[in-house]
Amino acid sequence: MNCPKCKVKILGNKKCCPLCQGRLVGEVEEGAFPVIKTAPVSTVTLFRIAVFIGVLIEIIFGFIGYINGSWLHSLGLVGTIIVFALGDLAVAIYYRSNLLKLFTAEAYIIILAVYMINRHMGGYRWSFAFVIPSIFLALLITTVLIGHFEGLLLGEYLIYVIMDVLLSFLQLIPIHYGLNPWPYLTAGCIAFMLAVAAFVLIFRFREFKNAAAKYWNM
Repeated sequence: MNCPKCKVKILGNKKCCPLCQGRLVGEVEEGAFPVIKTAPVSTVTLFRIAVFIGVLIEIIFGFIGYINGSWLHSLGLVGTIIVFALGDLAVAIYYRSNLLKLFTAEAYIIILAVYMINRHMGGYRWSFAFVIPSIFLALLITTVLIGHFEGLLLGEYLIYVIMDVLLSFLQLIPIHYGLNPWPYLTAGCIAFMLAVAAFVLIFRFREFKNAAAKYWNM
């Protein structure tokens, strides 16, 4: 297409001249740049919809709890679940292109959510004894599997393994204060993590050093 007044050629499907706003003549040509398809709903809009739904759920359970005479307990428990669900959604959106980071962040959110929900319900000891050690073991094994099947070098996911090992030592705090009624699974989890750390430091120290230099600029 072209503008008879400005004597310029216009690419793409335009209704008027960008210089004089006059009417164009000729046949429509393809645009100079490819058209980028956008998602029907942006991630920001999706998150806002999720927040709105969470607020509605909180309001509904608040009224139900008020009728039953336990609205503070209902608001606290449901609110805790909603906050962690929204945090989980935000992490999933932010790390959607990196499976390893996504799975690691999701695992730690689940650990924190299990602890907070159990504490709110007054029975968090079983989470220390069974759930959290199982999540740590599953996280370590899955990290290695993801790195293997995605064809990553050991140094590219080794730092995640070391981080999981270090954070698993936090399980010693409930044992020290007598909050873990059955510490055997936790002890086995920590022992397995220590064995992995020993293997890494003895047989893969070079990869660990390179990974540390990459992520922490050491």
